[in-house]
Amino acid sequence: MHVKIIKTTFTILFCTFLTACMNLGQLNYKQVHMLKKEGFSLTNEGWTLALPEKLLFGFDSTEIQESHKASLNRLSSQLQKYDLDKLKIIGHTDDIGNESYNQTLSEKRAQNVADVFIQAGYKQQNIQTFGRGPSQPLVQNNSNENRAINRRVNIIIIP
Repeated sequence: MHVKIIKTTFTILFCTFLTACMNLGQLNYKQVHMLKKEGFSLTNEGWTLALPEKLLFGFDSTEIQESHKASLNRLSSQLQKYDLDKLKIIGHTDDIGNESYNQTLSEKRAQNVADVFIQAGYKQQNIQTFGRGPSQPLVQNNSNENRAINRRVNIIIIP
């Protein structure tokens, strides 16, 4: 009887542990705690932080505003401190304008964010950049406010 209770308890604890690990997205507790503190959330693509256009770029611009480079450098340091040194950086736009122009705009924005991380010590081969143009809106592009939400750069942690 004792052995059965021990086996059952062990099985329950093991399943709980596995479930907890799955919810961390292949990262340890300290890494997840820091990511949540920085504003990341677990999505179907992994631990993701969406940086709205207004925090990084002027309208229709690919140049990161100087006042925001410091916050990207701080984020880069935090991620490196917790051994999160592989990233996907994805640029997005709204649906206003030519699709090929928006595609190029999203690619350049993603690359410019990646360049800040590279200058802060990331290895270029550990950062993948993509532009998705207007293809993945968060909300419908039916108002100026919604279009602003869709113009963003996502940083995704690669475990």
